[in-house]
This record gives sequence, C-alpha cells and structure tokens, in this order.
Amino acid sequence: MRSAILAFAAGAFFAVAFHAAPAHAQLSAGGGPVSYSADNLEYFDGERRLVLTGDVDIVQNDARLRANSVTLYFSASTAPNAQAGQGLASGDIERMIADGEVYYLRPAQSARGNRAVYDVAQDSVTFSGNVVIASDENVIRGDTLVMHISSRQTVIQPQGGGRVRGVFVPSHGQGANGQANAPGQNSGQH
Repeated sequence: MRSAILAFAAGAFFAVAFHAAPAHAQLSAGGGPVSYSADNLEYFDGERRLVLTGDVDIVQNDARLRANSVTLYFSASTAPNAQAGQGLASGDIERMIADGEVYYLRPAQSARGNRAVYDVAQDSVTFSGNVVIASDENVIRGDTLVMHISSRQTVIQPQGGGRVRGVFVPSHGQGANGQANAPGQNSGQH
C-alpha cells in the first residue's frame, strides 16, 4: 500500500509537471512561450540542436528548469521554413537533456537530480543521480525516476543494493468521513 501511495504521489507530480501533447514538449501544463537565459549559447543548424551552458534558467509560465547545461533538439518537420533549414531554434522540441545540478520547480512541487532527459517520442521523463522529488511535505528519494507520461506509470529505482526512501504526510486532522477531528476526538466510533 505504501509503495502504491508513493508511486501515485510521484506520478501525479510528473503527470502535471510534464503533461504534453504528442510532439509538443512542455515545461508547464499551461504551455506557452519558453524563455531562457544562460552564460553561453551554441546552435548547430544542421542538427537542429541548441546548447545552453552556464547557469541555465528556462521558464514557461509557472514552471522553471535550472541546470548547468541544457541541450534542446528541435523537430525539423514542424519548423517554419524547415525546407530552407532556416530559423535559430524554431519548431517543436523533440528532446531536452539537462545536466549538472538539475532543478525542476513548480508552485509547491520540485524535483532534483544530476540529469534529466525529456523525450517526446518515448513519452517519458527520466531523472537520474541523487533524485529527490518533493510536493508539499511529501518527499521521495532514489537514484533513477522514469515517468511514462501517457500511462502515468512512474518507476523509482534505488542506487545499486539500496532502497527507495520517502516520507508522505497524510491530510492533517481528517477523519474517515473527510471532516476535521477535534483534538482527542475518535473519528471512528461515537
């Protein structure tokens, strides 16, 4: 039961955090423009690859991704002027790889790891290396987290031989019928 609750908590977090329609990468469930800042930018037109390095900060609505480096791969088929090969970082994002102290933040939710890979074609997000997921007071720790977005399946794996660890906090003061209990009141019997 406990592992089911933890998996549900992680799944619910990432289902909202990385909700995406096919072929449309999103940081925020609301979508919208994606702004970024970094110390350096390199764009490889033939590969449709944008590399941001040095204190990278990417924001979309209420969602923020921070990392030491982020590489974005764009779809040529959805880019304006795709046939001409023009357009710096235009089109839909196919894949995003964040490396080095990766932080993903939304109001009341966060995830941290050494690396995060968001692959639209595989419909998955994979965090690896010292993964910590927090939502309100709930925390889950492991070495690898894989979230399959459409199926809402979440797998959290420990580091070799270790265990997945977490803490979840039930609703405070809620009785079996969902009403708040007075201090010292038994919720089940009258």
